[in-house]
Amino acid sequence: MKKPNENDILETALSIAEKGYPEAYQFLLNAYEESTSSFGPQTFYFLACLAGGANMPDLALAWLRKAIQENNWWYRPEVLEDDDLAALKSDAEFLSLKAISDDRYAAALSKAKAIFSWKKKRADNLFLAIHGNAQNGDIARADWEPIVGTSGLWQLETVQSAEPDGYGTYRWSYDSTSYLPVANSLERVKNQGYQNIACGGFSAGCDMLLRAVTFSSARCDLLILQSPWIPILQEQAEDVVRAIFQKNMELRIFCGAEDADCLPMAKHLYAAAKQAGCNVTLTVQKNTRHQFPAQHGRKRHEKAI
Repeated sequence: MKKPNENDILETALSIAEKGYPEAYQFLLNAYEESTSSFGPQTFYFLACLAGGANMPDLALAWLRKAIQENNWWYRPEVLEDDDLAALKSDAEFLSLKAISDDRYAAALSKAKAIFSWKKKRADNLFLAIHGNAQNGDIARADWEPIVGTSGLWQLETVQSAEPDGYGTYRWSYDSTSYLPVANSLERVKNQGYQNIACGGFSAGCDMLLRAVTFSSARCDLLILQSPWIPILQEQAEDVVRAIFQKNMELRIFCGAEDADCLPMAKHLYAAAKQAGCNVTLTVQKNTRHQFPAQHGRKRHEKAI
């Protein structure tokens, strides 16, 4: 039996939650119980928030107890201040669990370093994958591997952020330094003899790629942006498209038709890049939210590379 994709199931739960928290909670609980080993800290957090939003604070607390006390996981301090957990904010056990989680986060933050998986050239072409928030390098590799393929033509490597998001996951900040691991990684491989270097980003990873090519000398031959969450466009759109044009990079944008937050950004970037004369395409993926499309819907990614 194929292992369920946690990110896809969480996206489905979010979709159901728009109509009702109790239904979304039951959906996610059923999915978890069918394959408990396939789900991690994010699912427990979603279950806690859905339970809290459905006026089931005891269940919300139970999921946090299981995550933090029993599994020794932790979360970024801000996420435990979510409105869906408001009923617990004065609960003594919740405050104790949050204090434990906060301490673990602080310890992880003090030791975290960016990780570039590249060691040496192993193929003619390089594909560099950048994860989104609440993800990591392994998730990025798993997401892009079906697209890059296993023919040996492309070497797939990842850059993992230095900023923890939760237990085992990382995030990017939209500032003047968080993108530097991406820029530095591109600089490190630019003279290694690759015929082509392509970069793929998901969600916030797209913003880091755009910052890297805009604010540093880093470049690649092809940029593939999936579900682009790109706040950089708010103030730097002209600089972004100028960098893409001047560095002669192909730009391929993919976004779900049901991704209400990111689709406007994707369309904005496409229009600006097109007007600037960039080699750009936008593919709107049907029946898709903030996620990679189903396996059969990834063919256009493959054609892009």
